[in-house]
Amino acid sequence: MADADRSAPERRRAPVPQDLPGRLLASRFGSLITRPWFDRLVLQVGLKSYIPLSRAWAAAAEADGDLDRFIADVPLARVPAGMERGLRRSLRRVAELRADHDAMNREWEHTFFGTPAAGPERLVLIERARRRASDSFMKGRLAFLPLRLRGALPSVRFELPRPNEVEARHGSRLANIPGAYLPPDPLPTIRESRRIHGLHAIEYWLHYPSGDPAVGESAWAHVFEPIGLKDPPSLIDAHGLAVEIESLDGVEDGVGDLVRMGVRVVRIEAPWHNRRRPPGWYGGEPFLAKPPMSALDLFSAEVREMTMLVAWCRGNSRGRVAVGGTSLGALATQLVASHCGNWPAAYRPDAVFLGTTTEDVGGLSFDSSIAKLVGVPGVLRAAGWTQAQFDRWRPLTDPIDAPPLDPRDIVMVLGTADDVTPFPRGAALAKRWQIPRESLFLRPMGHFSAALDLIRDPAPLRRLAERLRRG
Repeated sequence: MADADRSAPERRRAPVPQDLPGRLLASRFGSLITRPWFDRLVLQVGLKSYIPLSRAWAAAAEADGDLDRFIADVPLARVPAGMERGLRRSLRRVAELRADHDAMNREWEHTFFGTPAAGPERLVLIERARRRASDSFMKGRLAFLPLRLRGALPSVRFELPRPNEVEARHGSRLANIPGAYLPPDPLPTIRESRRIHGLHAIEYWLHYPSGDPAVGESAWAHVFEPIGLKDPPSLIDAHGLAVEIESLDGVEDGVGDLVRMGVRVVRIEAPWHNRRRPPGWYGGEPFLAKPPMSALDLFSAEVREMTMLVAWCRGNSRGRVAVGGTSLGALATQLVASHCGNWPAAYRPDAVFLGTTTEDVGGLSFDSSIAKLVGVPGVLRAAGWTQAQFDRWRPLTDPIDAPPLDPRDIVMVLGTADDVTPFPRGAALAKRWQIPRESLFLRPMGHFSAALDLIRDPAPLRRLAERLRRG
């Protein structure tokens, strides 16, 4: 395995990002952020506040200003004394923000996918307006900070399934592992939006059927294509839990680095996030609220969606195609890698990128620090769920078989202090899949800092780009 500081000599100065978080990470201050203390701060301060605020925000978004409905949907035992008037104002404000957000999204979809065709200036204008409306709506969480400071908010609205419900939906897949993640045949129609021509990339969106109706009917992806490059290689990029870049304004995520390296990036929107967020839930909440059904549903959908996009990439470029992701996105990616040997060649990736992952997916509901933070293990045990019952579903959640790929084409980044997707089981996967030293990047960091470090030091992305350009 690689040493924790092995890649330090490879660091190169990357272009300074345009967004404020990116500029901070690229500065000298960034080296202070990408350390384990930052991960502890994110968990114990950031997420410990953000997740309950999100629960209130999601309920408020559906309450339409109705206090009683809000209390029932949070759920909230009572409104703390003296806070009712302020809470009613907050509910009205979130209702206004949601109305603006929904109207803007309808206009955006009509402009980018409808008729008549819109000119380039209007496309840019509408995309900027959509971003601003979405960002303002997302920041509506702050209206419930007084409730959070009073300790009145739960983190997750749990709806645990019963074992027989999980069996009814996924038992047939468990009985047929070779066919459990087969891509759809024929390839469904994938609609392309109109395009924005920027300085460094052409941007457009894809709209296509979801991989499993259990998570909703449709799916989306945002494409960033290098300008002037014929037959670029591609990366299907899957994000982490509750990461909703598509809903924020003025935040970058390292896509620009890959585009400058000549890679087309197809950034998938995961089930229950961004445009796919179901009413009454915050982004990614169903994954926390409904284990183990939620993991089985999400992977059933996202793995197939990634295969659809692999086939779409092959249909319009002769370049090699990778699938990749960080955190939750990496967990879906490694299932693509593990199962793709049974699939038609058009759906199989040529390379894989795994950021902050683990082979012990079936144990995360009991062992992950995020699961512990929001109380998942205790709720599961109170409902009668055991680790042994979760273990039954490991063939559908854990990466079982080694990928039919050259191990050099599997690029992995792990944080040695990671306790969200615990490092020892990520290291075990790297060893089992025989990932060579030059494709394995170990960082003396935690889960979040290791992911952020990709903006500071894109050496793992350069390695991926090199493997994609091969051949």
